[in-house]
Amino acid sequence: MTTDFTFIDADPVTRFIRHKGSVRPLKPWLMAATLVLLSGCTAAWNQQAADQASYALIEEKSSLVPGMSTLDITIDRPREMTLDSYTTNTRVFDFLGSLANSENGAHIINLDQALDLGFALNKDYQLQRERLYLQALSLTADRYRYTPIFSASANSTYAWDNRLTDGSTDPFAADAEALISLPATAVSADERLRSDASLGTRLLLRGGGQIALNLTSNFLRFVTGDMDSSASSALVGSFTQPLLRGAGSDIAAETLMQAERDLLYQLRDFTRYRQTLAVRITTQYYTVLEARDTVRNNFAGLSATLSSLERERAFQAEGLRTPGQVGRLEQSSLQRNRAWALAITRYANALDSFKILLGLRADDRIMLDDQEMLRISEGNLQAPDITLEQALELTANNRLDLFTQADRIADRARKLEVAADAFQPGLAMVLRASVPANNNNSASLSDLDFRLTDYSAALELDLPVDQMSERTAYRRALIDYEVAVRAYELAIDNAKLGVLDAWRALEQAERNYDISMASVRINERRVEEAELRAELGTGNIQDTVDAQNDLINSRTQLTSAIIDHNIAKLALWRDVGLLSVSDDGRWQEGRVDSSVNTSPL
Repeated sequence: MTTDFTFIDADPVTRFIRHKGSVRPLKPWLMAATLVLLSGCTAAWNQQAADQASYALIEEKSSLVPGMSTLDITIDRPREMTLDSYTTNTRVFDFLGSLANSENGAHIINLDQALDLGFALNKDYQLQRERLYLQALSLTADRYRYTPIFSASANSTYAWDNRLTDGSTDPFAADAEALISLPATAVSADERLRSDASLGTRLLLRGGGQIALNLTSNFLRFVTGDMDSSASSALVGSFTQPLLRGAGSDIAAETLMQAERDLLYQLRDFTRYRQTLAVRITTQYYTVLEARDTVRNNFAGLSATLSSLERERAFQAEGLRTPGQVGRLEQSSLQRNRAWALAITRYANALDSFKILLGLRADDRIMLDDQEMLRISEGNLQAPDITLEQALELTANNRLDLFTQADRIADRARKLEVAADAFQPGLAMVLRASVPANNNNSASLSDLDFRLTDYSAALELDLPVDQMSERTAYRRALIDYEVAVRAYELAIDNAKLGVLDAWRALEQAERNYDISMASVRINERRVEEAELRAELGTGNIQDTVDAQNDLINSRTQLTSAIIDHNIAKLALWRDVGLLSVSDDGRWQEGRVDSSVNTSPL
């Protein structure tokens, strides 16, 4: 009967006790507790080591990316934000109708606070952090391959016979002998212990070579009966270097090179996402304010229509208006009431969607600061201080995603070289040295005799007879290179198209603003005149209805033009690549760090 026990990395967790010819393990609960304790400590230590290495790599490469900050990249402990510190609203807004009381006690959030909340709680932003971390973690594994890697193992085998100490036979063994008719002479009465141990290290070189060193000790010793023993130890070192296929750092270290560049690309994507998220939060913030302002304008129009209707009904009672004339105003009031109710629903939906974007709960009670509309409405609209030609030129020189698209062409070119290298024969030089023990019956590592070192040198040749897979890979690499070139050209065109769209949106918003301003002034005078005529009894109901509707529409269009202009300008700076975003989401227009090196390595 033989039992094998293998200990990996020379870390025995289980101790066996020999008692009355049998081997008994430690109690199961003690073994389980020991394993849990050791695995818990190991897991916690390794997690901390992985974090330190990954964050260090992100810090190392962040200097290559303009606008990249490493203050807000922690994945396990993101910033905690609550609404308790924000100002609470105590007013009731009648123009919100059924939602009037819902904002009493709600937390008022301005734009800066909204950006801060979004950058702390947004679920997609947390996912971007994790993707960045995982890319850095992957690079730590690729770099680790080029460091000395140690390994250790031990194996023990304990064998004994089936006789008890009083000379009788173990009942189980006796039954087994009878079952299989085993001759008595075949039963061994010896006990023996065999142990093998190995300690080694390996170093992979970026030029494709590999250095390996292995120390082994194998011994067999009888612990009862015949005490003859056999043991041996050896130290073996080798060096392998490809000479043709796979030789050189450009070929052998391609995987590491790509991993280094992939982390840089992920950093660019992360920085670009921060810009996009800041624009999204700002856009939706203003969209919610616009929806709220639409509610306010529709309520004002409804109130004015109801006031006119009350007056016209009084005139009808005196016989100065016909039922048909009053009915027209009644129909207008119904339409305005329906538009007001629809505007309230749209505002509520926009606010709820904005909560989700920030990372808040759907039932959190917030309202946006109306003062933000006043801030962007003061004075004339501010146009960008660059021309369209300058914007198009700056786009190609500052967009991080375009840098990545250009670098991917270089990546495909390297992959093409690797695929072409695979057609070469495999020729490797192998140098080997082996140091045995000076005593063939000794298991002591101190008995290694370097005078007996055995040296050898060899050339290993692998002729490329079947190259179907290599041919396929090379043709695929050629196509991938052409795809990368076209993708870069398309990315340039799409980036410029985005700039053109933003520029046209700016111009259109400026025209809409001027038109809406003039329209508001005209319609205010029309409403005043219509109201005055109506009070004198000489007015036309249709003129009154049209003037009020046009005034409401022009005011709504004015708000929309102001918001559209600010959003288009923000999108322009983002698409040009000159939008600087801090860790709390606050942005600054027209800023770029020209001193930052944007090259991949």
